[in-house]
Amino acid sequence: MKSHRALSMVLAVALVAALLTPVLVHASSYYYESVTVSQGEKQKRADEMKIIAWVDGPKSKVQFVGGAKKGIYADGSYLVTKDGGEAVYYVDPKEETYALFDIEQMMAMAGQMMEMMEQMGGMMKMEFTNTYNEMLLEEPGESIHGRSTTHYRYKSGYTMSMKMMGFKQQTTIDSIQDLWCTQELDSQGFGIWLRPDRNMKTGNDEFDNLINTEMEKIKGFPLKTATVSTTTNKKGKSVKNTATTEVIVLREETIADSTFGWPSHYTETQMVPEMPEGYGDQQAEGGKNKKKKGGLSGLFNKPDDDG
Repeated sequence: MKSHRALSMVLAVALVAALLTPVLVHASSYYYESVTVSQGEKQKRADEMKIIAWVDGPKSKVQFVGGAKKGIYADGSYLVTKDGGEAVYYVDPKEETYALFDIEQMMAMAGQMMEMMEQMGGMMKMEFTNTYNEMLLEEPGESIHGRSTTHYRYKSGYTMSMKMMGFKQQTTIDSIQDLWCTQELDSQGFGIWLRPDRNMKTGNDEFDNLINTEMEKIKGFPLKTATVSTTTNKKGKSVKNTATTEVIVLREETIADSTFGWPSHYTETQMVPEMPEGYGDQQAEGGKNKKKKGGLSGLFNKPDDDG
């Protein structure tokens, strides 16, 4: 089960990041705040995550506020880029560390984990079937923060079948998603995650299809989204989950260049551990396990006068 939880974490990080961290390549510089609220049908209290962000041309910093005490969304941690997403770093001020945040590597690792568990005597097998995606609505939307929007509504779903150590589980997920997107902020900035040259693949064609379908829904910059998902198990028991994400503040402002970095004494670490060659070979070639340093890591260092 630990391997399953690790796989879920990798996939969740990749998917959430793809929707959470736009960079607006625009003549102006921006500050914005966004809040995501999610709640399961049986949850007594909703989960809430807030981000605050600064954007200046190809530079962007997205900071998590009031979230978990530790982990990828830990309070105060942030993602930062200075080159439109060519190199994105995850910074943890509490641990005083930074790491290359490589979405392609995360997706590849997820695929490696799937393949590795399938090779271990069929220990785990995951399949995605009955996928569908349908646009139900496209119409002029409400004005949000002075920007005109287009309102899209999608109906989508899939069935996930998992076999682990002889135990079989089947779950069907059906969703209705509404998005209010604006074209008045340059959506090319989504290139930090969604550039055509990104190799966003796990190697599992069915799962990769799901990811691509989700990405294709976003047309412009989403100022508000609302999703209602129904999860049904093989016995027919269903549970509903709701999630909303809304940009609550969006304004132009002057941003200091020092915002897009971290103190020079921070230690470099790894976001995703490297997978061993050959899935279990006891020895790897010399140098294979050496830590990779992003070619632009020095670009982000700054004096120790702020965090």
